Amino acid sequence: MVEEDPNEVDCLKEALAVGQFTTVNLQQVEDGEQALAYLRHEYPYLDMPTPDLIFLDLNLPGMSGRELLEEMKQDEPLTSLLVVVLTTSAQDRDLVKTYSLDKNCYFFRKPVSSDQWLFVLHCIEDVWLTFVKFPPESDRSV
Repeated sequence: MVEEDPNEVDCLKEALAVGQFTTVNLQQVEDGEQALAYLRHEYPYLDMPTPDLIFLDLNLPGMSGRELLEEMKQDEPLTSLLVVVLTTSAQDRDLVKTYSLDKNCYFFRKPVSSDQWLFVLHCIEDVWLTFVKFPPESDRSV
């Protein structure tokens, strides 16, 4: 999760616990620079696992979520990572810009409670675990 607000992170953690998503190993960084270092396995994230899914806030301090997506688009090993973009913005231009970066993105209005997070988690679970077929791990670019 790329999110600077600890309250947002706590809401997601609560939803994960309530929804009994026991196999989820949630890691959190606060800005785009940290996220890029994490994804590239740079210090201090040398031994961190590559995420299966990224929750990304567009409005971050420093490198924004938009800028992070642009960097990811230019970095081949990061192009196949799944990203769920979260924002408080209702602007169509944000939606268009996000999808123009050629990411596998879903664009949700940012959940503001653990109940809303739980709904989002179940939607993601239904889509990614039920309907989407991925290439074998050895064939993915990550």
